[in-house]
Amino acid sequence: MIFELPAPELQNAEPLVGCIEARRSIRHYSKAPLPLGLLSQLLWSAQGSTGPDQKRTTPSAGGLYPLHLRIAVQRVSGLEPGIYEYMDDSHSLKLVGDRVPEDTMLALGIGDQPWLKEAAIVIGVTAKLGEAVRHFERQPPQGERGARYVYMEAGALAQNIHLLSTALGVGCVLVAGFDDLKVKQALRLPSDLEPTALMCIGQRQDV
Repeated sequence: MIFELPAPELQNAEPLVGCIEARRSIRHYSKAPLPLGLLSQLLWSAQGSTGPDQKRTTPSAGGLYPLHLRIAVQRVSGLEPGIYEYMDDSHSLKLVGDRVPEDTMLALGIGDQPWLKEAAIVIGVTAKLGEAVRHFERQPPQGERGARYVYMEAGALAQNIHLLSTALGVGCVLVAGFDDLKVKQALRLPSDLEPTALMCIGQRQDV
């Protein structure tokens, strides 16, 4: 099942310098849902197309674009909870799995990270790591250069999401401490995709 997302809003954004200054890791969220338009904005900032040549919002070594997004949706207005794949070429979502139970989301983290189950959405940043390693295998250090590029790109993507979250007034935190196998199972990842980061996002809660 495919869900078309609203077109991203490209005007009236907060100044970038102010977003850099205000950016913080926010780990406490209310139960309020995220608007569908806000989710659209965030996904576009991460991997959206920015021109007829299919360039994207996040840079990629050699134009390989190995990153792919899987979103665990818990609370988004107008969207059923479940696991979705972001289709960057059509700016749409494809439903690929049922809602992930809160205890399963909590178990993804290494240590106590309750924001994994409390977030309105968790964006899984995944990558065709093996493909990138093979593509750049002639670049020293052999077998490692491609992986380095992938993690650089994942960092750039995560910063895009975090800064736009700040501009839109919602909370966001990057989770890097997670159980890879559990994430692959929860997000219904195929064998060629490896998780590189999780982005927890939700309406801010005053603490």
